[in-house]
Amino acid sequence: MKNVIKQLSDLYIIQRGHYLIQYPFGYKQYTQGSEDAKGNKVKPLMDWQFEKHLEGIMTVGTFSKFFSKFMTFDVDFHNAHQAKWVTYKISDVLDNLGINEHYISFSGNKGYHIDIFFEDLISIEQAKKFFNFVINYADLPSVFDAGNKVEFRVTDKLGVKLPLGKHQLSGNYCGFCKVEDGLRVMDEIESQEYLFTIKKIQRQQVLDILDMEDEIDFDSETIIKTEKAISSYVAPDNHAQSEDYSISRAIDLLQNGLKIQGSRHNSVLLIGMYLKYSGLDEEECNQELHSWMDQQNTESYSSSLEECHKDIDQVVKDIFERNYNLAATNKDLTVSINEIKWIMENCPDKNQKLITYAMLIHSKRHANMQGVFYFTFNSIASATGLTEKTVRTQVNKLIELGVIEAVERNRKVKGKVSNGKYNLPNLYRINIDVPIDSSADTFVTNSVNDFSQCLKFYFTDKELKRMLPRRQYESIIA
Repeated sequence: MKNVIKQLSDLYIIQRGHYLIQYPFGYKQYTQGSEDAKGNKVKPLMDWQFEKHLEGIMTVGTFSKFFSKFMTFDVDFHNAHQAKWVTYKISDVLDNLGINEHYISFSGNKGYHIDIFFEDLISIEQAKKFFNFVINYADLPSVFDAGNKVEFRVTDKLGVKLPLGKHQLSGNYCGFCKVEDGLRVMDEIESQEYLFTIKKIQRQQVLDILDMEDEIDFDSETIIKTEKAISSYVAPDNHAQSEDYSISRAIDLLQNGLKIQGSRHNSVLLIGMYLKYSGLDEEECNQELHSWMDQQNTESYSSSLEECHKDIDQVVKDIFERNYNLAATNKDLTVSINEIKWIMENCPDKNQKLITYAMLIHSKRHANMQGVFYFTFNSIASATGLTEKTVRTQVNKLIELGVIEAVERNRKVKGKVSNGKYNLPNLYRINIDVPIDSSADTFVTNSVNDFSQCLKFYFTDKELKRMLPRRQYESIIA
């Protein structure tokens, strides 16, 4: 076993400070030196974890930040025949390009990994360019969709599970395969023997195909030392001056109020943009801000309360007339298999599933530390395609089922009343309690209305027909 561990490490592991482990309940990422859920310092990846990997008890995965010992074509298709066809296609292209030293293993779930190993390491940037070249050469993008594609691995965010272990959810062995054997998955003994036949190539072979000059002027030892050194780095929150940082500031102001004088106007502007971003219309945003202002400590602002309310009216008007928005990039939102199973188990009606899914995605971006978020009926209707009347009915049923909690309903505006509308948007919390799954094998989205794509990502058509009532299957999937 020690020789196998050494060979796996030699082929795949450039650093041990940042890694992932797949357990039967899902994935967890670890960064050396950070604190785990129990407050203990995370240790680097150890050989005993490789032993558990080979025994099938847990599955080890690795990351690379700037350089890597290998690159992977991660073939991920629901249909087994299509997954094989795509794998054959990539293998054939690599052979035609003269990259005969590439090695295939079964992912254990929906596809295959095609690995290329490098004697002198390769930069992630170079590997990505070669990946894209091969995918386009094979004309594969035309067969991709949200749940069926080939993805590049390995990066600092997208890890790769090592072969010779088990997929903890499916229980399948992740053995090596050969094209000439029809991608038959080798057993444990065959796979371990095959592991020692793997040959590495020089990155120059790839660069020659790309007609690129090699700009790496560091030796492998220096590169490996660098990867090890930076693997345990975790960026502090104030380095992420992004949409999420702005949102967290707005949520903090909403929840905890003004802290210092002189910040009121800018705080109102930030909160107003956040409320608009959360889906509130102009009147709802105006009312929410007036209610918030009435609750502030009078020592936290110097203007009169009347002047503050007038300023709110103007700020909200400007936000909507001039279309002020939180300026940042989109955030990819992952939906785990456990979360989808929870929705399917707890929401009997099709519309309840759609609404809960939309609320789950919305909460991932907008909920505060207590899990509380705004989501207007109009916004839910837009996200699901349902009528507002249906949304109101089903939200009430979801509350009765205990799927969601109405933290506050029929909220009244305190103090100034705007335009004759008296109720503020409801506040909700989703009562979901499932293990967090942060692996690459999760559905990633920026949308709240792609429930059917999410289902098809995780389940086969046969499984969905078994899990869903016929009418729901025809409505959601077919």
